Amino acid sequence: MKMKTIKIIKSISTTSVMLLLGMCILSCKDFFNEAPTDTIKEENFYKNREDLNAAAIGMYESLAQETHKFLLWGDARADMVTTGQPEPDPYINEFVVNNVTSNNPYTNYAGIYRTIARCNRQMEKVYNVQKLDSKIDARDAGAFYGEALLLRAICYYELVRTYEKFPIILSDYAETITYVNTEGETVTKPTLSLTSEQISAIYRMPKDQQEVWKLIYNDVLTALGMLPVNYKWNAQSLSAKERYGRVSQPLAATLAAEIALWLGEYQTASSLCDLSIKNSNQSLGTAGTWFNQFSSAYATGHSMFLLGYQYDNSFETNRLQEFTSPVRKDGGKYYLKPVSALMNRLFKDDVSLTDADIRAQASFKVLNGDTVIWKYIGLDNVLSMRLAYQSSASWSVMRSADAWLLKATADLMLNNYASAFNFINMVRTARGLVILDKATFNYTDKVVMDKLIFDERAREFAFEGRRWYDLMLQSKLNGKNMLADAVTAKYPAKDKAAIKTRLMDEKNWYIPVNPKLWE
Repeated sequence: MKMKTIKIIKSISTTSVMLLLGMCILSCKDFFNEAPTDTIKEENFYKNREDLNAAAIGMYESLAQETHKFLLWGDARADMVTTGQPEPDPYINEFVVNNVTSNNPYTNYAGIYRTIARCNRQMEKVYNVQKLDSKIDARDAGAFYGEALLLRAICYYELVRTYEKFPIILSDYAETITYVNTEGETVTKPTLSLTSEQISAIYRMPKDQQEVWKLIYNDVLTALGMLPVNYKWNAQSLSAKERYGRVSQPLAATLAAEIALWLGEYQTASSLCDLSIKNSNQSLGTAGTWFNQFSSAYATGHSMFLLGYQYDNSFETNRLQEFTSPVRKDGGKYYLKPVSALMNRLFKDDVSLTDADIRAQASFKVLNGDTVIWKYIGLDNVLSMRLAYQSSASWSVMRSADAWLLKATADLMLNNYASAFNFINMVRTARGLVILDKATFNYTDKVVMDKLIFDERAREFAFEGRRWYDLMLQSKLNGKNMLADAVTAKYPAKDKAAIKTRLMDEKNWYIPVNPKLWE
């Protein structure tokens, strides 16, 4: 598909857009069913700050529905998770055995594109609404715009690490479109007069992954400069619940640091981490409060951004509960469980010599003979479970600990061993472990430190959709395939060789997509 530059001039109603796309690109229709206000005529919406805020909440709502897929993409394929059922669900098992087919329903990224479409619409409406509502000043408008820009970047960040091929959509659909055609001419046409081929130019396939990485990085840095400091929104502080359920300036800084690591910009990554570490609203918290982030309505001292569930008054099962609970009456299907041998090795601390790590008590457990992922079904770090159909477990997209551990990684890549070691010890002590001693620990050995950092990430973010991508990043930083060896370890001896051979080819790190989808 040839690349075209698209500029939106004037927006039309969601209904018209959906009708048009339904006629012209039937194969893509699921990816554009995104309207957060389907029952409201658009001409009666986007009039004031309240409308912008309602539309913003809609951006998060669609992404929260995808968290069970993030668990599959980032954990089921990696080394810490296997199938929980004696006769596993075939589609779930494709992720566990690392042989995902393009027709697997869990590879469908429609929900992510619904969020992207809502973000695009929000960005295109913000400044028009500002002209209509005198209560919205320039900084407030920038905050709404930066929020949508950062959330869209998070969506593309999820996609670029998961799929080799996917479309880029940077604009909402418009009544009049100005674009550069294949002859290099700038053309302006009414949308309804365009052919299906011209409509398909509104979404385009990037020339390579590097283009997407640069887009994401630039968008995150732009949002960093637009979002309010310390969660001030519309000149008011957000409530605790909203504070962690919406993107923020510390989140933008930390995400930019992580992307900078992927791009090899280690000094920039280290400096960006400082913005969050020195922010008084972010901390590592304490061991005693660590589990609260998975069982409470908010996550003071731990979270930067989470996608929340609120099912207290319904009989809908939290998909995370469904995937990890073995209790059928609670809607549990026990699709996934921890790899016990690996988890026991990972949480064995030869220095502390005690079961002091709060994460070992709260991440996984043995429940009635079943080893379970406890974060999404437990009410505490002992054995109390959440009530049936009332799980409000949240999905953490990024937490305060990210800043400390990314700082350690960046400083290690800069050969600043003392700093990297210091930040690792900060995380350890905040989780109940003993400080590692410089006099006895070989902290100047880069290989040893690399393993220490990524093992610490595995403990901190177990079952939070991170592990597969961490192994990808670790491989990139080391210049060798670390993922294949790590993931192969969880399989029976008879399967190891075939799976390792498959994973030695980095093209097999990505989830396949039906090739006809974007023809």
